[in-house]
Amino acid sequence: MGRPEITVEDYEDAYGPVDEDAFGAALRCAEAEVASIVGYAPVDTPAREGAWRRAVMAAVSVDAAYGFSHGIGEGAESVTLGKFSYSASSPAPGSSPWRDEVRAAARRELVGSGLLYQGLAL
Repeated sequence: MGRPEITVEDYEDAYGPVDEDAFGAALRCAEAEVASIVGYAPVDTPAREGAWRRAVMAAVSVDAAYGFSHGIGEGAESVTLGKFSYSASSPAPGSSPWRDEVRAAARRELVGSGLLYQGLAL
């Protein structure tokens, strides 16, 4: 049993209508984030399959809340008006509000499934 496929219909059943093109791009990002959390743990039971599906869809829903940005452009907010310039402080290297929220949403769905990777992070 491999990692289950998630369709736009699956997502819409759980979260409501979504633009199909935006969903496709967000799905790839969400699956990559969830895979980085799960590691090599097998998705080999119906319970684990359900947890995987819920985690990926939760990650897509966070991306939807961010306007399907996939985290691109974070920390780049700045404005200049005449001689006045303001630049928002950027997050710590490797940190991103988008990624933090995506991973938190996914982890909430993976708790108790045996899919939370517990190995060394390099």
